[in-house]
Amino acid sequence: MSKRKLKESSSANGECISQVQRILRERFCHHCATGKLFGIEHQYKHLLELLKRTTLHGESNSALIIGPRGSGKTTLLNHVLKELMGIKQVRENLLQVHLNGLLQTNDKVALKEITRQLHLENVVGDKVFGSFAENLVFLLEALRKGDRSSSCPVLFVLDEFDLFVHHKNQTLLYNLFDISQSAQTPVTVIGLTCRQDILELLEKRVKSRFSHRQIYLMNSFDFKQYIKIFKEQLSLPADFPDESFAQKWNNNVKVFKALNLSSRKTFKALHTYQLVLF
Repeated sequence: MSKRKLKESSSANGECISQVQRILRERFCHHCATGKLFGIEHQYKHLLELLKRTTLHGESNSALIIGPRGSGKTTLLNHVLKELMGIKQVRENLLQVHLNGLLQTNDKVALKEITRQLHLENVVGDKVFGSFAENLVFLLEALRKGDRSSSCPVLFVLDEFDLFVHHKNQTLLYNLFDISQSAQTPVTVIGLTCRQDILELLEKRVKSRFSHRQIYLMNSFDFKQYIKIFKEQLSLPADFPDESFAQKWNNNVKVFKALNLSSRKTFKALHTYQLVLF
């Protein structure tokens, strides 16, 4: 093979590797709603039905998604939202507010972020409110388009939910749960946390307004299931630009899966694979 052809082949392989890295990074690191869900189909149906009742029927709800880190809480939510956004009525009306306990460290910061994500900065202007509750109710009232059935549904997603518990008097949580129980704008509050004792951390008044819907993600895969998931997650999609490269890649993944290695050797090999890719 001439040096020119070798150089072109090397360049093509380099581009393919870059595309593989991009696909796998999106799949593993960015919580993209691609690929399959493993072992949480029941939780998926439960959450989807819950959010449909809010987005299509104007019913307010609240729920907590509880599971260890890496169990798929965010991935589950993103898959559900992706399916919901395929419905025209939902896509045109649903408003989403995403808060994170690591970023919104107090209620004042959280309220500013809610105002920003709802695009109501101009509506609020220089208004002065007597309380947090009054400010939040004003924001939701500004979104109303008539009666409850025609108002825009609002989805509040609170990541690292347990950190919001430490806010003074749990004012944010109290008001969000309170609104989700009142006959105002359709609101659903979804909290994501790894704390299984989260309900014990809620004040009595907050707990009384929470619906007590809890979705647990406690995956208990055996080793064979882990290997199957490994194959699914590392395989390239059918629409990969270079079909020949994708076929070779997927065949190598199948061969690697088929190896009768001990669990220790397999995980060591997986770690090496990760270092090569990332």
